[in-house]
Amino acid sequence: MIKNIIFDFNGTILDDAYLCYSCEKNLIGNPPNFKDFTFDIYRDIFCHPITDYYDILGLTDEEYHFDELNKNFFDQYQERYKDEVKLFDGVKETLTYFKNKGYRLFILSATEINLLKEQLEFLGILHYFDDLIASTKKDSQGKKEYGKVFVDKYGLNKENSILIGDTTHDFETAEHLNVNVLLFDQGHNSKKQLEKLNAPIVSSYLEIRNYVEDLNK
Repeated sequence: MIKNIIFDFNGTILDDAYLCYSCEKNLIGNPPNFKDFTFDIYRDIFCHPITDYYDILGLTDEEYHFDELNKNFFDQYQERYKDEVKLFDGVKETLTYFKNKGYRLFILSATEINLLKEQLEFLGILHYFDDLIASTKKDSQGKKEYGKVFVDKYGLNKENSILIGDTTHDFETAEHLNVNVLLFDQGHNSKKQLEKLNAPIVSSYLEIRNYVEDLNK
């Protein structure tokens, strides 16, 4: 029986993919490998680690100074997110439904932990979650290593847990952590990108709720 639901945050709960693209566009313009860097292209190529993504764009540390670029991105993101992002449709209703059914709800995110808590409080959904596991640095590190500590702490596995995310990295993380996975195609990766993986894909929170419930039938 699935008892634990692990949510990614950015692009899964929080509809912020366009804001991230916009911040990047402001900072780098059209990168070397793309004469017209559109939002659709962003969703087709975004990946972790972030250095691999920069490589696809054609960025080099020598020219773009990755540490400075990352800092400027996060500064701009934090300035803008309260005015420019929202929850995906159905998030609160679905979290309420799962909570009332007795599921334990978690977030596993690459977002820096203090920013994550600030965003969850701003959005009014912090109280839904039993625990948060997130980055301790503003550096977009992947989730595999600190996620492993998390799943060991709560005894999560394929029999009792599912990770819901929006990127190829979420798929890789679920495999690494040995939990089930469900991919949401409205976030940072396009459906075209997600379809390359051997994983179920949904497009709405109603589908998320129905998929998890069907696993327990």
